[in-house]
Amino acid sequence: MAEFKYKAKDSRGKPRNGVVQAKTKAHAKEQLGKMRLKVTLLKAHKLDDTDEGDGFLSKFIVKDAKGRTTIQLGEGKITAKDLIVFTKQFATMINSGVPLIQSLGILGAQQRVPTFGKILRNVSGAVENGSKLSDALEAYPKLFDNLYVAMVRAGEASGNLDTILLKLVTYIEKASKIKSQVKSAMMYPMIVVVVAGAVISGLLLFVVPTFAKQYSDNGKELPGITQVVVDASDFLVNNWYLIFGGLIVASFLFKYWVKTEKGREIFDAMILKAPGIGELLRKIAVGRFCSTMSTMLTSGVNILDALTICAASSGNKTIEKFIAYVRSKIEQGTKLSEPLAEGGLFPNMVVSMVAVGEQTGALDDMLLKVSDFYEDEVDMAVATVLSMIEPIMIVLIGSIVGFIVIAMYMPVFDMASLVGG
Repeated sequence: MAEFKYKAKDSRGKPRNGVVQAKTKAHAKEQLGKMRLKVTLLKAHKLDDTDEGDGFLSKFIVKDAKGRTTIQLGEGKITAKDLIVFTKQFATMINSGVPLIQSLGILGAQQRVPTFGKILRNVSGAVENGSKLSDALEAYPKLFDNLYVAMVRAGEASGNLDTILLKLVTYIEKASKIKSQVKSAMMYPMIVVVVAGAVISGLLLFVVPTFAKQYSDNGKELPGITQVVVDASDFLVNNWYLIFGGLIVASFLFKYWVKTEKGREIFDAMILKAPGIGELLRKIAVGRFCSTMSTMLTSGVNILDALTICAASSGNKTIEKFIAYVRSKIEQGTKLSEPLAEGGLFPNMVVSMVAVGEQTGALDDMLLKVSDFYEDEVDMAVATVLSMIEPIMIVLIGSIVGFIVIAMYMPVFDMASLVGG
């Protein structure tokens, strides 16, 4: 994300200037157009020793002991909790009759992360200059995503901004909880595998060679399983740099592949079919879809825009393509429940409840009930997956370590039996 300085005129012809964040110059111009500003000058904003203007980072430019310019962004980063607290306080202040600009100024001054405070002051300045709140927030897509902006825009149109902001709080809290559940489900087995790999590698690299040397000095033929472990140890000792280097290269190649369009599609399709974790991710996706749709429909966002945002925020290419397909079918005049029944991604229970919601005219309420149901389902599914993974990993690691230990003590047992005989 880059910054662009601009000079422009508003709809009344009054001069305006400031800084806007955007990916490209064209995107910056588009953002300013949405703010109803006619651009007269637009250039990339660069920070140097003499730049102490009103740019996004200007407040954080400091001089070190040698007089060099550095940038200090303050402690921590903007988290979901920061956004939740801000949104809740913002809704309360608006509901209490505090003017919009004043509310943004007050909240900007009390933020834990200075960067967040600067963003809010920039938003306040844009609103003061005649922009809509939603257009000003849209200039910071990494913090205020499409859903956030769309709901604020709906709140501005309906005059219920405070109510919609509180709905946003509920949604962000649910989304944050789901994200942490996905991390728990994915990270736990990964950590166990890494630890298991480190333990087994340590045994093969440092313990087994010591036993192997002692057995080699005796000159006796080793039992079959012992020879297998010794050969594996020798291979790892002689090629450890190739093995670990290959794993590092493979991980980088995998990350690169997953970032490509085709790679992401293949990976997302595969992970939805993975035993255990696939079913969990599908439940999370269904719950997120229902929660997002319910929140947006209740806030007055039309169904096509809501589906576009649901697709973009799904986090899975397979689901994103399916929701885009559902949207195209609705554009052709079909009901939401009909295309949802295709593909097998959405369970029959969900499709049936959506159909009932359409018939009764209470689709948003029905989607909320489904979302609440799947929130409990996800809680149970995460607990089930973790409870299944733990014993499986313990048995697997114990079996491998036990195999190595038994293999290395087999010659000792053989010698003891010979002595006893």
